[in-house]
Amino acid sequence: MTHSPVLPILLPLLTAALLVIVGDARVRRGRTLSLASGAAQFALGVALLVLATDDSRLVYEVGRWPAPFGIVLVLDRLSALMVVLAGIVSLAGLIHAIAGTDVRGRHFHAFWHLQMAGLNGASLTGDLFNLFVFFEVLLAASYCLLLHGHGPDRARAAVHYVVINLVASALFLVAVSLLYGVTGTLNLAHLPERLAQIDPADLPLAASAALMLIAVFAVKAALFPLGFWLTDSYPAASAPVACLFAIMTKVGAYAIFRVHVATLGGVEGLAGLAIAAGPATRYAEATAAQLFDRTGYSRAVLGTADAAPVDRTPGR
Repeated sequence: MTHSPVLPILLPLLTAALLVIVGDARVRRGRTLSLASGAAQFALGVALLVLATDDSRLVYEVGRWPAPFGIVLVLDRLSALMVVLAGIVSLAGLIHAIAGTDVRGRHFHAFWHLQMAGLNGASLTGDLFNLFVFFEVLLAASYCLLLHGHGPDRARAAVHYVVINLVASALFLVAVSLLYGVTGTLNLAHLPERLAQIDPADLPLAASAALMLIAVFAVKAALFPLGFWLTDSYPAASAPVACLFAIMTKVGAYAIFRVHVATLGGVEGLAGLAIAAGPATRYAEATAAQLFDRTGYSRAVLGTADAAPVDRTPGR
């Protein structure tokens, strides 16, 4: 059995542990290790994408425990593409960060790779509970990255971001518990079969769980109308962190596609519409200067997130 599907998770986890050992005092060694790992993760993602180009699906059973009892990772073209996307954005963000952003706080590179482990794990996991686990890993790291560099704006944005995501995570657990209670499994490959066999009396519980999952993933993906946290968090974050946050929201949309195509079907078009409608409606009230200042994507690409803030005085 090939162990390649687990490597995008193990590599950043190992890198994060080593970076904590290296510490912040050895800046050059830490940067070298972080960049080398970032490049390796991108190369690994490309290799996995090549491995998945024949339309096959590689299922990896961690510890050789079979589903639904063990942790299952699934590699196909879509999950491999998500790993590649995260890898290239991560590498670009790290190159930008070593210009000076990374030394404004402690353990920047360790948190960065910890979030990459969560992003890759969420893309590759084959069951709902481990999707929750990987979401929490990436969110825990993102809390620290958002606060990296300190400042009142970042602290204010972080409080909102943490509270909203903690509520979403609690709903996630409730939904997972309901779904497991009525189906007896959380494996994404087994869910359609089990849902077709459940007692009609349990259908309202299954539907409630599915709707809660849509709401949770919509918050994670900043979909309309639940993307209100995004326009406060992106400007407060540094440019490299905003860049990585952009991938984090796409993992939320990916989770909607994976979970609800497997269980409900037909919601991916709605998710795509919400992705487009959310920023447009949220930004409609802003002036041109505020719009540019609030757009994390533009600031991450142009590298202007650390410049002086735009004057938000009304009428200017």
